[in-house]
Amino acid sequence: MNPMLNTIQQRAISKQLGGGKLKLLYKATIHGFTGAAFHQQCDNHGPTVSVGYNASGYVFGGYTTQAFSQSGQYVADREAFLFTLKGERVIKYNVTNSTYAVNMITSCGPYFGESLVLVYGNRAVVHSNAGGGYYTFNDAEMHGNVLNLTECEVYEVEDDELEKPWRTTVWDSVSKRKEMMDSIRLFKPTITAVDQVRVLLIGQVGAGKSSFFNSINSIFRGHVTSQATAGCSKTSLTTKFRTYSIKDGREGKPLPIILCDTMGLEENTGAGLDVDDISNILKGHVPDTYQFNPIAPLQPRAPGYRESPALKDQIHCVAYVIDASKVSIMSDKLEAKLDAIRRKINLMGADGPHSAWCADVLHCSSEELQHGAGVGPELRHPAAQRRRSDASLHR
Repeated sequence: MNPMLNTIQQRAISKQLGGGKLKLLYKATIHGFTGAAFHQQCDNHGPTVSVGYNASGYVFGGYTTQAFSQSGQYVADREAFLFTLKGERVIKYNVTNSTYAVNMITSCGPYFGESLVLVYGNRAVVHSNAGGGYYTFNDAEMHGNVLNLTECEVYEVEDDELEKPWRTTVWDSVSKRKEMMDSIRLFKPTITAVDQVRVLLIGQVGAGKSSFFNSINSIFRGHVTSQATAGCSKTSLTTKFRTYSIKDGREGKPLPIILCDTMGLEENTGAGLDVDDISNILKGHVPDTYQFNPIAPLQPRAPGYRESPALKDQIHCVAYVIDASKVSIMSDKLEAKLDAIRRKINLMGADGPHSAWCADVLHCSSEELQHGAGVGPELRHPAAQRRRSDASLHR
């Protein structure tokens, strides 16, 4: 069955309901303009949106959270309402006497109090009574006083998993999102010699370092980007040292932050990012697009090696990107490698902050989020780490 409501109209109605998608249950020109046909298709379904169409082009109807039946009784519904569509705009008429919001009559279609009945008395007509006391509306505005139906449809409202957030987020409101983005746009390093703060992303293969950059880049560019190579693989898809400057908008100026992507860590020696390469990266010796060699780190006087890097070329913050869904099964070898990296950075006297960022929390169990697991006492699970004060995240 093809719905008469177009995509824009369906979205407009769904917005009034707080989300959800509409699934067509009943179409009178196919199933019949009878109460029996309506009930056969719609009984025990709810919430629903019932829609009537007439020859004058009016699109109108009602919404109820209650499942239809043939009980012959009124059903209370405080959330019920009638409506009419004017282009993309929905004009709502809320229920005024919720005790009699819906009537379950066998010989009729959707029956909203005594105010609006679609497929009335087994006929392709509308019963309309604006003064009935159950809903307050204007007949001319709702349906133009044209009571013959050309079509009647009933849609069930289903949860839309793609539109409904899986968790509450602090950036739901436009103002909060703008506030957070502005805090990055307006950030200025305290040292004048540094225009952009360099953040080094370190993590195991597949942790989501490149995907994290792509997400941040997409947010500020205003469209989906995939500048950094990302995906699923047993070995690192990132084989070069990359420095990514993020632009504010398609033609905007660069933000005051540079994300530096590295080869993923692997547990075996001679595979993945070499721990000694990290020292060179921190000190600014490693140039952009340097091809990593898992067997041997970058050596002085090698092609591209920076002999005397400026402060702006050095790393100012280290971020450990951890896959939340795999942290509890992280191998001892990989945990030891992470710990060795942390110790090396500390021994170098790096004064920049250290933080742990959590990726793929969608597949993380609540137990992992609450308790954290085996990544060393100073790199506990990122979700648990966030509950501590900022002082515990920064040196």
